[in-house]
Amino acid sequence: MRTFLLKINCELHLGGAEPRPTDASQWEGTRLQFPNPSLIEGGRGTSVANGDTLIVWCHEDPLFGGGLGLTAEGIASDVAVGESETTGTLVKVRLIKPHYRLRGWPGGSSGSDVIDHILSHRHLRSYELTAAELAEFRVVVAEYIAKRSALLATTQYMSDEERALENDQAAVLDGFQRRFTMQEARPDQAEFRAALIKLYNGRCPITRCGVHAVLQAAHIVPFSKDIALRNDPKNGLILRSDLHSLFDKFLVSVHPKSNRLVVAAELAGSTYAQFSGRSVEHFASKDLLRAHYLFFKETRDWLPIEPVNSKGQ
Repeated sequence: MRTFLLKINCELHLGGAEPRPTDASQWEGTRLQFPNPSLIEGGRGTSVANGDTLIVWCHEDPLFGGGLGLTAEGIASDVAVGESETTGTLVKVRLIKPHYRLRGWPGGSSGSDVIDHILSHRHLRSYELTAAELAEFRVVVAEYIAKRSALLATTQYMSDEERALENDQAAVLDGFQRRFTMQEARPDQAEFRAALIKLYNGRCPITRCGVHAVLQAAHIVPFSKDIALRNDPKNGLILRSDLHSLFDKFLVSVHPKSNRLVVAAELAGSTYAQFSGRSVEHFASKDLLRAHYLFFKETRDWLPIEPVNSKGQ
């Protein structure tokens, strides 16, 4: 029997199953849909057959399913191979926890050719793994799980600050801590706001609010992080005051490619949930928005929004 790694959109290709399962039973009997397999080294792979092992890695981006990354593995049954896609039922499911994720990948090699490959090929894919690739993959994942499990077992002895630093790691130190703990005078904040008011024709690009009294200048990257860019209009958005607070606290962010608003799951049931997926017309730097968005992804779960298509990480 062979082993296949499926990189799928859990909203579009998981047969309606829970995108973020907490128990294997939630995926037992799930009908999967995925492209016919290829090989990591290139070329076409063998077709999936009943009894083969399927490892499921779900896209983590909220626009493409908002999955958990490496989520589960199971056995293929009732397989139907089409011209370009395969469908099959996943049985004997085992969740893989803690989940190995690509979100906020710091760079460098993972130690697995398979993981390195999907880091650079983040679209919808499926791969037939060779014995050597599978063995290397399992070693890297097992080491990660052991390390994370040991660390998580000690969190009850950590202070709140230590736990936050561990969960958010470098991003907290480099961004969140600066934004919320450092105080610095802003003598030219009024000029920055005036420039953004003019650039956005006096309206918040999220709410379309045009009441100037409640519009504030929001820095995308914390102004103390890069002094040269702190008051560049490309590093700012003019936002209604409540949206400014949510943006600063990484409860909302703007997807740098689609320009759609992503809203933290903590806001579910609030009036802010209505903004999830809303198109944001802006003049900001996509690079700076990406920095904010990546930190958002590292620190928040998010509300699901309608995918643009079935590709992308």
